Amino acid sequence: MDPIIGETKVAEVVNRCPEAAEVFRSRGCPDMRRGFFHLMARIMSVRNAARIHKIELSPLLDDLNRVVRSAKTT
Repeated sequence: MDPIIGETKVAEVVNRCPEAAEVFRSRGCPDMRRGFFHLMARIMSVRNAARIHKIELSPLLDDLNRVVRSAKTT
């Protein structure tokens, strides 16, 4: 499976690995699975989500990829 990069859509990440929603939340994003943010996640890239919520992109990508890899092996 392709790694998560800045241009990956938030919804794609959360659909691929539901645990990734908690990574976003732990970094200060709202719950991307509900309401308005669920709609925005379909068009918003991980890079834009990080920028809007003032999150460093590189550590966020590291955490998201780690969670996705972990979920695949369990």
